[in-house]
Amino acid sequence: MGDYNFEERLSFSIESNGRTFEEVILQTLPGSVSVIKTDVETDKTGIDYIDTLVGGAKVYIDLKLREQGCSKYWQNGEPELALETWSVTPENGMNGKAGWTWDTSKRTHYTLHVFDKSDTNKMYLLPFQLLRKAFRTNAKNWIKRYKIGNQTSTKRNQAWKSQCVFVPVTVVLESIKIASQCSA
Repeated sequence: MGDYNFEERLSFSIESNGRTFEEVILQTLPGSVSVIKTDVETDKTGIDYIDTLVGGAKVYIDLKLREQGCSKYWQNGEPELALETWSVTPENGMNGKAGWTWDTSKRTHYTLHVFDKSDTNKMYLLPFQLLRKAFRTNAKNWIKRYKIGNQTSTKRNQAWKSQCVFVPVTVVLESIKIASQCSA
């Protein structure tokens, strides 16, 4: 990862990179009748798209878009998901802010993980609460086992660092499957 400007990253996530995310969501979720891109304020809360179902229910989706060329870092040749451990890394005596993957206040229903076509044309629409449960269960192990990425972001002359762990998608999917199982 590297240094990024918040506004530039927001702009990057709004661009479809040659793909229509609305169409992907419409085709993936049964009963979808319309998908809208949210405004900037709603986007900042982690809701990038709102899908309306036939019966009127709203489904909130957070887009997680990776930059072109990320596949050169994939450890096993398969897509890796960037799961945020820290939104603001604690340092210099200042408190940090837990990453989106831990967030119990996040209103998102799904996360849509998208890569540049040159890396893979696969996309992953994941149920957020099960992803969060899988992350809580496995975070210590994943942080020890997989690559950690740090980035510095700036917004209006304020800088902060964030951190994520890059976990192979098959590992995440298996962990979600296990997280979805309940005991009687």
